[in-house]
Amino acid sequence: MAVGIVKGKILPIGVDLGTSSLKLAQLRQVSGSFDLIGAAAADVPPDAAQNPKSQMSFCTSAMKKLLASGNFRGRNCILSIPAAATFVHHVKIAKTSPELVQQAVLREIQGKLPFPAAEAEIRHVVAGDIGGESEVRQEVIVVAAPRETVMAQLTMARKSRLTVVGINIESCAIVECFARLFRRVTDQRRAILFVDLGQSSTQVVLSHGRGIVFARNLPVAGRTFDEEIGKKLGISPAEAGQIRRKLDTQDDDDRRVVELQACMADVVEQLVDELTQCLRYYEAVFRNQSIERVIFLGGQAADRRLCQAIAQRLNLPAQIGDPLVRVGSLQAGGLNTGLDRREPQPRWAVAVGLSLGGASAA
Repeated sequence: MAVGIVKGKILPIGVDLGTSSLKLAQLRQVSGSFDLIGAAAADVPPDAAQNPKSQMSFCTSAMKKLLASGNFRGRNCILSIPAAATFVHHVKIAKTSPELVQQAVLREIQGKLPFPAAEAEIRHVVAGDIGGESEVRQEVIVVAAPRETVMAQLTMARKSRLTVVGINIESCAIVECFARLFRRVTDQRRAILFVDLGQSSTQVVLSHGRGIVFARNLPVAGRTFDEEIGKKLGISPAEAGQIRRKLDTQDDDDRRVVELQACMADVVEQLVDELTQCLRYYEAVFRNQSIERVIFLGGQAADRRLCQAIAQRLNLPAQIGDPLVRVGSLQAGGLNTGLDRREPQPRWAVAVGLSLGGASAA
């Protein structure tokens, strides 16, 4: 009996703890190319998703089963802080040395956090230099999360016998996922909009090639659509979500599809308004780099009509993102992920990006 041997550099397991699902992905790197060597997912029960402690309890239990069944190598992992638990804010500071940026950031966000700064983990990403009226300033993306949330993640990993080698945020993981596709010098001038449509929040991320330049969390998401549909049709949000998923394969002129689209119209406009505000901010800061296209990610990107409606209103070329494009698969090594590689897999972008972050950190 032949035994599959995985050669090359084994990257950490990317652990994406979403509101509706827990996803694990692991890649290996060989001479600049990547293979998917392990992947597994579990749906989070709706009742557990509403309570952080219940969610962590479920994920700790599910993690052990996923690790045993997903063909993973080793126990090194990179975690992501759930988007719904993070506070993202842009600040402009005087251009200064890297070691002084954090101090300037802390001064700028005083009183702006939704939780005490003393009880938070606060990090930043320098998006780039921008011209001020009298001096060059820096655009900085500030990310904060309650320390309690971070510790809960670490505890979950420890109980699952995982070794945490890094913690990232979903926005950075999304850009990391696609950064490997931007190899040419000219790619660094490409401005790409990523819209990660999740169940409890929508991630808006803009990149210039391999670098993140804008990030924001929006509260309008899959749950908002389900609640609106449920209210108008007199059904539960869970039933509304099931109907949305079922009708996605039906023709556009199906009576039920038309009715559903009418129920969603107000929330679609609300989301587009929020996205437009994000784009206006970006265009005011980075005036010479127009957005090339929008790439839709996340579990809600399976709703193709929703993505089409948003793209049309934004007047941007659009596509459903596939985080596994140009990624090989070790099927001969016994991997059976259950992923249909013939179709885009937009909901796997964060998990794949987290694992790929292990290559960048090396």
